[in-house]
Amino acid sequence: MPDTPPRVAGFDYRGLRRYFVTVCTASRQRWLADPRVAEELTTQIPLFFEARGLAVLAYCLMPDHVHLLLEGATDEADLVRSVDAWKQSTAFAWKQRTGTRLWQKGFHDRVLRNGDDSRAVVRYVLENPVRARLCRNAAEYPWMGSSRYEPADLLSHAGEWTPSWRSRRGAG
Repeated sequence: MPDTPPRVAGFDYRGLRRYFVTVCTASRQRWLADPRVAEELTTQIPLFFEARGLAVLAYCLMPDHVHLLLEGATDEADLVRSVDAWKQSTAFAWKQRTGTRLWQKGFHDRVLRNGDDSRAVVRYVLENPVRARLCRNAAEYPWMGSSRYEPADLLSHAGEWTPSWRSRRGAG
């Protein structure tokens, strides 16, 4: 059994596509609950991915994982290389400070199809802290955002969506 989530065989993860991504901390440690860590990452996420041709339609930092809804904005946008580079960059800084590992190997992804509603995925991402009982409504949660939209605009969209691995294993 592989120790990283599998990628879709034969799929290049490049170009003008949308992706739902989840990156988990090592051993699901709650390191992202630290406001200093969360602030650093929320500041970095939009800039890092936009510089690599990926729009951050929505993101949310949870205590032990990060959800990202990314969209390739250029033909050269490369999801796998970009997520790996972000993890490496943040992990290096983390290891320098703490001497510990920040992220689990790999990451979960779902390539969104043409019929998938981005608004529903945004709702899923931004309401994650509500489902985890970290806040009463998503607008209260400070560790979410987008490189393209204001959180209030994102939250105004309705829709229901659950990633396939969540429906099999529970909350997240």
